[in-house]
This record gives sequence, structure tokens and C-alpha cells, in this order.
Amino acid sequence: MTIRAVIFCQVEHKAMEKVLEKFKQIPEIKKVFSLTGDYDILAEIEVDNTDELYEAFAKHIDPIEGVIKTNTHVIMKSFEK
Repeated sequence: MTIRAVIFCQVEHKAMEKVLEKFKQIPEIKKVFSLTGDYDILAEIEVDNTDELYEAFAKHIDPIEGVIKTNTHVIMKSFEK
């Protein structure tokens, strides 16, 4: 069963371009958006299970310099219009 989630990230402004590039290189991340407001980046991630979600954070996302804070939400159901 595929798990999809959205990751809201606060990023040091001087590291914004570098962080965006790193996110685009992570295979599990399918879309990356630059935002205004409380968070700077929104990323959509897709994995097969929660272990893979943990590994994506532990190995790829958390070590990125310039990421201040993440807030992740699992997508329970998607509605298309």
C-alpha cells in the first residue's frame, strides 16, 4: 500500500535554493513547491510503508543543512475534481 504525505518545511532563507535542489534529488519526493507564509517549502512524498518514510527522513531530509523544521502530514484520501 502506497503512503503519500506532505512535508511543510521552514528553511534558512540563505539556504533556500540549495535545499530545493536537495529535495528534488530525493527519489521518494514527487513534487516540491516554494511557498509564502509560515513555511518555505512544501514537498509531496510517496513511499511503500512507514519504515520507508522514516528512512527518507533519517537518511535524506533531516541531514539537509538549512532545514530548520519540518511538519509532516499523511494523506488519508485524495479527492479529485
